[in-house]
Amino acid sequence: MKWLLGGVSLVLLLTLVACSSPPSQQSAQRTPRPFCPTPTEQAKRLDQALTSEHIQGTFDGMVRVVQHQQLLFECGYGDADRALHKHNDSQNLYDMGSIAKTFTAAAVLQLHVQGKLSLSSRLVEFYPNAPADKRDINIEQLLAHQSGLDNFHNTSDFEPIDRDEAERRILSLPLLSQPGTDITYSNAAYTLLAAIVERVSGMDFRDYVQQQLLAPLQLNKTRFYADQALDTQYVAKGYGGKDSGQTTFAKPLTWALIGSGGMVSSVDDLQRWFQALQGGGQLSSELTGLVFQPVNKKWTLGNWAISGSSGMSIWQMGGSTDYGYTALVQYVPERDLLLVLMFNGYSAKYANATHHRISRNVLLPLLI
Repeated sequence: MKWLLGGVSLVLLLTLVACSSPPSQQSAQRTPRPFCPTPTEQAKRLDQALTSEHIQGTFDGMVRVVQHQQLLFECGYGDADRALHKHNDSQNLYDMGSIAKTFTAAAVLQLHVQGKLSLSSRLVEFYPNAPADKRDINIEQLLAHQSGLDNFHNTSDFEPIDRDEAERRILSLPLLSQPGTDITYSNAAYTLLAAIVERVSGMDFRDYVQQQLLAPLQLNKTRFYADQALDTQYVAKGYGGKDSGQTTFAKPLTWALIGSGGMVSSVDDLQRWFQALQGGGQLSSELTGLVFQPVNKKWTLGNWAISGSSGMSIWQMGGSTDYGYTALVQYVPERDLLLVLMFNGYSAKYANATHHRISRNVLLPLLI
């Protein structure tokens, strides 16, 4: 598991069928999608470049591009289920990997806005017996990847860990650096933030996210693993990683992953999530005003990474798994340009860095 986007909600009137890709693993036998509307020359160029990457076996999945709140490009490549020859399309559900952290951050910021915790609240306030070296780590440092916490497990993301065990392990970790100094990406920090959401709200973390974030925004296709409400007919299976041809969605979600991953979504929902975070939904202006506030040179409070390309700033958050899934949301403020990539297939050559390769080498050069 590794590793952005404003305005009013966009209601898309275009629902696309998707690309075909035969079950064969041989790239020479891959075929581009049979139906991909390309109404503009720019869209044609995008499709040609993406089709070339798909035929080479680089990726399968969905690509959506929105500019000025208008759909500029949307296309699916390959199959959501190769055995059933079900094409990837905008209705499919994909594992979002670490993009789930943006929901954890939003939940924490919501509690902050409501006065139930503060960005300066220290761990000792939630864990009176916290070790001396961790007592003064605060909420902002956890959000900003400046807590000094390392990963707390090196086994499976599906290791059967409950909250108490996750908290115990995290609080027992040796610090990588003094809190508030170095910036070190930390899954453990976001697991701990999810635990703090439970302690402060009195609710199961998944219920909190569902009731306070997903339901108000009508993100009906965004779910946690093993959620009984998850519509399995739209599930895209993962190809190219572990358990190729299977899915992570039905696996039990434990505290090895809660807060830092373990969520699925569609390109439409992730687009609307980003736009809601920029003020285009039912979230309070106090909350949305914090999400994209830089907290250090690399991160915003809402767990959006700050980067750049061709002299332009980019807000982004990506996620990947070892099971064939990668995802990326990128926003270029100077162009009001939003990219949403959700993949369910990658090659061993690029593996869980595939989303960044397609954005960096294919999409951004043609768009900015």
